[in-house]
Amino acid sequence: MIKALFSLVIICVLWPQVSFAQYEVVDAYNRGVEALRLNRLDEAVDFFTRALQLDPRDHLAYNNRGVAYKRKGLLDEAIEDYTRSLEIKPDYPFALANRGTARYRKGDLDGALADLTASQKMGRRDSVTHTTLGLVYAARGEVDKGIKELRQAVTMNKKNLRAYQALAEIYENQRDYDRALESYAKVVELSGASRNVKELQARIDNIKKLQARELHAIGLESYRSGKEKQALELWTRALKLDPALVQALRDRGLTYHKAGQHQKAIEDFASAIEKSPTNSELYRIRADAFYKMKKTDQALEDYNRSIQINPRDAIAYNNRGLIHHERNDLDRALEDYSQAIALEPSNPTFFENRALVLTAKGQIKKALDDYRSALNNTTDERLRNNIMERVSTVHSMSGESSEGLSRSLPELTDPERYRPDSPGQR
Repeated sequence: MIKALFSLVIICVLWPQVSFAQYEVVDAYNRGVEALRLNRLDEAVDFFTRALQLDPRDHLAYNNRGVAYKRKGLLDEAIEDYTRSLEIKPDYPFALANRGTARYRKGDLDGALADLTASQKMGRRDSVTHTTLGLVYAARGEVDKGIKELRQAVTMNKKNLRAYQALAEIYENQRDYDRALESYAKVVELSGASRNVKELQARIDNIKKLQARELHAIGLESYRSGKEKQALELWTRALKLDPALVQALRDRGLTYHKAGQHQKAIEDFASAIEKSPTNSELYRIRADAFYKMKKTDQALEDYNRSIQINPRDAIAYNNRGLIHHERNDLDRALEDYSQAIALEPSNPTFFENRALVLTAKGQIKKALDDYRSALNNTTDERLRNNIMERVSTVHSMSGESSEGLSRSLPELTDPERYRPDSPGQR
């Protein structure tokens, strides 16, 4: 009875001594994992350090302490711990992937690439590893490989915000605005109510504006190539992205105007004026459209406003002169044509228009002088022939004015004919 009791005591004393060390290691490790989960990084480091003091061959403790160091921004310490983990277990893919991430953050792209690709060969093919590898490739200038890895990352994890953010930035830099907008939309969706959503939305708006300007520029090239329908489609797409893009409104309006769709032109010019109310040219080209629709009161109002903003717009004076001329207010017409000539003395149409008024007023010699000036300022055969016909008519009148001739008004000055930058590049 006494021996049995002694044996029991021996067992009770020795068994706890053997298991306690193991228990303490496991307890320290588990408490470190819990602290890491709660982001209590200093505590995590202390617990993993305690576990390693009890078991210096614990590759898991080294890896996890490295994670804690990395989160604290202590990258050198983290890399050292990952390396120790790999010295104990060289085929441990988690430590390789983690060391690769730390090396990427330190700017060691070659080291990061070696670690991350090695971890993938060992079977570490999770969304996070693909994300980091994509970032490494992008930083090395291997953008296509980077995109491939990042797209694999979001395929594996539809909520991988970092991968979507990286894709958005890459696409934005490549000016692939459609994909950039799609990726940024996912970032906003995944960000929820976080504070940076406002900043992200501002970035999205900026990309839309950049894409709209690019579409506007492509539209100009299409217009100059004679593809006006394509230009209209491109400018319409641009305006859906950026309704305040005045250049696109102006140029689409001018193209509608040229095609005889004057009401559509007026609507575009009106929208442009709302965005840029001190742009004199917008009032003038809207006045041209009103004139074509025989809404001369509205046209006159817009010409007046255009000249008020920019008193040096020769075309505005000329075209306002046409309205006065049409209304048989010859003195005002003469004044406007003369002002247009003073501002732009090389424009033959201005001389031709003034010659018509002078003829109607019976000032034949002055009219002929203006026709000569018109001829001297143009090599356009069609225009020269037209002027010569008028000159012949004036000569046959023997100095008498002709009411019929005074009503023979020329068309509105085509702003494209004398504006090398039309449709608008300003």
